Amino acid sequence: MEINTKLLISVTCISFFTFQLLFYFVSYWFSAKVSPGFNSLSFKKKIEWNSRVVSTCHSLVVGIFGLYIFLFDEATKADPLWGGPSLANVNIAIASGYLISDLSIIILYWKVIGDKFFIMHHCASLYAYYLVLKNGVLAYIGNFRLLAELSSPF
Repeated sequence: MEINTKLLISVTCISFFTFQLLFYFVSYWFSAKVSPGFNSLSFKKKIEWNSRVVSTCHSLVVGIFGLYIFLFDEATKADPLWGGPSLANVNIAIASGYLISDLSIIILYWKVIGDKFFIMHHCASLYAYYLVLKNGVLAYIGNFRLLAELSSPF
């Protein structure tokens, strides 16, 4: 297995576990500290809240990282089609880890936050990102798509 492939798989796995940690522990703890009313929410509302907190964190991470790549990554800017090994692939791997994490949460809490359109969106995005990472092409376009995530927190 090539070093770049190992790096991207590692980043995807770390991203998955980080977003799981955010959902199950950090969001509960932080939300209870910031808002005393959080503890009085129903189980369903807490699941929705934590899902949105994690989604916002993901949006900020990949959006800001994507903006940096868009403005400063010379490898991606020099050849937007083939782009070579670049930070854009790492950003796409981070987004892939999040999508897998969110997909598992949606399935696990289907009665609370389940939506077939989210499932279709996540699967289509994962397939597109898989093709980008596997074929080493269009990382610039994939990263450009991630800039749209900056609209989520607002």
